[in-house]
Amino acid sequence: MPAPDIDYSRNINKFSKLVVRNKWQVKVLPKWWPCVKDKPIIISEGDSWFDYPAKSLTDVVGVLLKYTVGLQNFGMDSNTNVIDVVSRDKKLDALFLRLERSGDHANELAAKQPDQKNGVWEDKFPSQTLYSALQNKTVAKHVDAILLSAGGNDLVDAVRHGIIIDYQQTWLDSHHKDQLEEAAQKVADYYLQALLYRDEFAPNTPVLCHSYAYAVQVSRGTTTQFDFSDAGKLIGALIKFLKLQWIQAPLKAIGINLDDLGEYTIQSESNLHETFDEKGWPKNPEHAQGESVHPERALFIKSMLDTLYEAMQRLPSAYEAKTGKQLVGFEYLDVREEVQDPKYWADFIHLNVDGYKLVGGKFVDKIMSMLKS
Repeated sequence: MPAPDIDYSRNINKFSKLVVRNKWQVKVLPKWWPCVKDKPIIISEGDSWFDYPAKSLTDVVGVLLKYTVGLQNFGMDSNTNVIDVVSRDKKLDALFLRLERSGDHANELAAKQPDQKNGVWEDKFPSQTLYSALQNKTVAKHVDAILLSAGGNDLVDAVRHGIIIDYQQTWLDSHHKDQLEEAAQKVADYYLQALLYRDEFAPNTPVLCHSYAYAVQVSRGTTTQFDFSDAGKLIGALIKFLKLQWIQAPLKAIGINLDDLGEYTIQSESNLHETFDEKGWPKNPEHAQGESVHPERALFIKSMLDTLYEAMQRLPSAYEAKTGKQLVGFEYLDVREEVQDPKYWADFIHLNVDGYKLVGGKFVDKIMSMLKS
């Protein structure tokens, strides 16, 4: 089985050891020594745009399935999210602490302890937080950049539970605009708290946030519904057939026991099109693939993402009002107009490998620019 070509950890203590080792090598070993390089130290925290499809919990499972039964798009060596692409970029060549979890809401950015809800398997195996990472003195001392991604799940949840109403004559008449703006502002407030944590423990470390691309290309449901009970049977059979008992230990290390895989099924709770249907909005056009989005729905989705974008643009003002200081070291990457072709989308809200490759490239360029300034 090929070794993964990734420099990252999902555990804060293990990551701090990676950082110490890298800094020791740079200080003690000659520059010509193989692999000696002062690598950028980066923390990433977010939702499924950084963790799709729940890879924080399934790295080992994914590799096993890919290299035994050929299952694609579900392994630690597949670029199925932004951070997969960025963490492997050879130009950037950074060390990543990955705290993201599919399904997480923006309140995780401000949490001192994991909230143990929303994220996939968060109740059973809670993810670590940005605050906890910055409590680690080694990480806080050496971190070069912080990448934050959140808000999409918050808005979709709010939209599906009250903002969208029964369809009237246009999309403008069929939702509560004020409630949408309140939901977006709440997300921005969580980002503000994350910036305050940055100020407290790692002052002036640049922070990169981003918009979401307009998700108006396809309406098909998620491609990553994954029943772990089925996976458990498959993996159990493979282990017995291939005599791969060694896989049980690394599975257990990331919180997955073969005897309890059936307790959770990854299901998307972000299918706005189900709510559109329930509220009598114009139906999506039907054709062979069943993928198109009705223009009225598309206009609302664009407005939803624009509302979040606008709330984030007010963040510097909110920061100054809170602290009395000008916000520095804050970058916002606008990718709303990127990947606007169905060929880049895996489902109604996530990109595929090609899509994440393009967006990931935008992130790499922005991060490298931040690190040089």
